[in-house]
Amino acid sequence: MSIESLEDALPRLAAHRLEVPRRINWKEIFNGLRTGLPEDYITLAESCPRLNIGQWLTVTSPAPGDEAGFVEEAREDIAGAEGMAQKEKLGGYPAFPESGGLLVWGASIDGDEFHWRTEGQPNEWTVVVAGRNDDWYHHEGSLSSYLAWLCSGTATPHGIPPNFPGPEPVVSVG
Repeated sequence: MSIESLEDALPRLAAHRLEVPRRINWKEIFNGLRTGLPEDYITLAESCPRLNIGQWLTVTSPAPGDEAGFVEEAREDIAGAEGMAQKEKLGGYPAFPESGGLLVWGASIDGDEFHWRTEGQPNEWTVVVAGRNDDWYHHEGSLSSYLAWLCSGTATPHGIPPNFPGPEPVVSVG
């Protein structure tokens, strides 16, 4: 799915889209994580700084010049996920870098976590939502298709607030 399709579901996103890409050093990130990342995420991160939807869901993204910081945060998340997987508290999923392991791409203000399920090539990765109340949801699609579905108002409840994101969700970047 393209960023334009996401903008169709989330019209206020277009106002935050940068005319010039952010020039993130993806090679440094890929080397640090020892994997590539999905193209739709790369396009979103290049087009918009850290994205917040409905004052509830934040999609993380690296800042140009702080790629090492982004990798360090990801490694901390991975270490935490490894500990949770060992305690069987990761919804039955392994931690990244195992095939099918979870790698965080976002979080809610309520403590929900949004992951990629890293099975196959990065563009094949799907979305897993870990709700703060131990609600688990697997979306058979990309990050952008999940966000578009969630923001279109057609998503079925899966542990997220039933009124999210609302009829005209606030979109901010920063």
